Amino acid sequence: MGFLKNSLRLGLIVGIGIPVFLLGGLLLFFDAQQSMLRSGVLAGLAALCALPNLGFFFFALRQDKDAFAHGVLWSCILWALFTFGLKLFG
Repeated sequence: MGFLKNSLRLGLIVGIGIPVFLLGGLLLFFDAQQSMLRSGVLAGLAALCALPNLGFFFFALRQDKDAFAHGVLWSCILWALFTFGLKLFG
């Protein structure tokens, strides 16, 4: 059918989509405040945006949706690499 199961794909989409949405909202908020964001602060905000994934991960485990939880876990790993890249190169 495809490379990823539907629930795993949904976990990846939710796990990446929620932090991207939160980071975008925070960047719009800080831009509206006209405060300068340094790269270290941006990496910290990006790391904090991944916290809601913790709730999705444990909720999926509690509901025995292991493939969804696996997708959320992989998205957290990808988000951590993104945050590391922001910290290292930003």
